[in-house]
Amino acid sequence: MRGALRRLAIAAATLALVSALVFVVMDALADRAALDLGRGASPEALAARRTLLGLDRPWIVRLFEHVSSAMSLDLGVSARRGVGVAEVLRGALGPTLAYALPGLLMATIAAVFAGLRAARSGGWFDRLVLAGSTVLMSTSGVIVVVLGQYWLAHRLRLFPVLGWPLGGDARGVAWFVVLPALLWAVIQVGADLRHYRAVFVRELAAPHLEGLRARGVDERRISRHVLRGAAAPLLARISARLPHVVLGGVVVEHVFNIPGVGALLVAAIRDADLPVVQGIAFVLAAATIAGQVVCDALAAWVDPRVRDRWEAGR
Repeated sequence: MRGALRRLAIAAATLALVSALVFVVMDALADRAALDLGRGASPEALAARRTLLGLDRPWIVRLFEHVSSAMSLDLGVSARRGVGVAEVLRGALGPTLAYALPGLLMATIAAVFAGLRAARSGGWFDRLVLAGSTVLMSTSGVIVVVLGQYWLAHRLRLFPVLGWPLGGDARGVAWFVVLPALLWAVIQVGADLRHYRAVFVRELAAPHLEGLRARGVDERRISRHVLRGAAAPLLARISARLPHVVLGGVVVEHVFNIPGVGALLVAAIRDADLPVVQGIAFVLAAATIAGQVVCDALAAWVDPRVRDRWEAGR
């Protein structure tokens, strides 16, 4: 319990530090008043706008208010939409998670099973897995998405061309997100496959597994031991993928016209909507930190070695 509380405190402090860093960078790079009024604004208009936005207050006061508001999930108001940033993000998060979460699940399952079989069997299947992962890692996500949409949607008509239903379309959302989820999984699976294979090769070479084999233990039971021993690196890899799930794929959302977080980020940068950009950065940081805490807890629950380090607060 003490180790868990310590990690939660560290996570909260890290999130506050990231929020402060985002504020410092944005404040140094951009003048929100100038962005709002444009290049032709007079000094008097700029001064009035800064006063209205509170930019004339001491820097440290604004920093403290930004961090405290972000930690209480008050992300401000969009400069272009006139509504709360949290509300804007909630509207974009649903479409992104609709395809990114299934895509992550498919990529993880495929990479774990193929990586384990490649590590166990070796031979032609292992060489095929290594070659396939290299090809996937070397192929641009743009090519994967564009070719996938062209062949599977335009030519073969197996899936809708769009990735999100338009107004008045009676078909469910699930039918539209199948192809974006598949292509998102293809983009992710190459690097995951190579990573998981390396983890399983190391685990299969563990000395205690040789003892199990010498006693005639079935290979399926040995595979369960391997999966349990590899839980920590597997979960660490999944936690590293969580920010990609929240942000989604900018190319996927642009090609399939999905109103997700990636498309929102591009629009916010184009429109110089700094509160939305800051809000997305904060949400990504929160997802990363929360994912690490949850995956560390799951690894501690599965692996006694990790559990001992967790309880010791290391």
